[in-house]
Amino acid sequence: MKKLLKILIYLIVLSFIGLLSGHFTFELLSYGRTVEMPGLIGKDIDEAKKILSLSKLNLRLDGEVHDIHIQQGYILRQDIPSGNKVKEGREVGVVLSKGPRIKNVPDLVGKPLNEAETIIKDKGLRINKIIHVYSKFAEKNIILAQRPEPHESGGDAFSVIVSLGKFPEEENR
Repeated sequence: MKKLLKILIYLIVLSFIGLLSGHFTFELLSYGRTVEMPGLIGKDIDEAKKILSLSKLNLRLDGEVHDIHIQQGYILRQDIPSGNKVKEGREVGVVLSKGPRIKNVPDLVGKPLNEAETIIKDKGLRINKIIHVYSKFAEKNIILAQRPEPHESGGDAFSVIVSLGKFPEEENR
């Protein structure tokens, strides 16, 4: 009976040692060579390569797209969010900004807002911001000013100032 108890204790100890060594081996192989993903958005390609090499990661260019907020040649997106844990040696895909699309902006000053929206839509542009103001000189919904100005190069979006018509107290005179 004592012999059976000794064998049982040896089996339990050996099983425990096996589980413990398996756990440590798994930890070592799975998590031993992970690094935190750095933030690359807004960095140029050379700076991103240096940052990634310090973390023993590699850069992969996944394309380029136009963007009005990030200047040309700088990283717009990365496929692994910063802060995530990744294994060393992994490739990180990035998308570079081509900067804003350069368009010739039409002259919209003096045109009704609905007509201006049709004109710019046909040119692949959009009004980003509309500011309404009262005007002694222009009827309601007439464009008074725009940014960028006519015939300047600009991005896909721009702002306009639109008339609300005469001041309410002036209309009653």
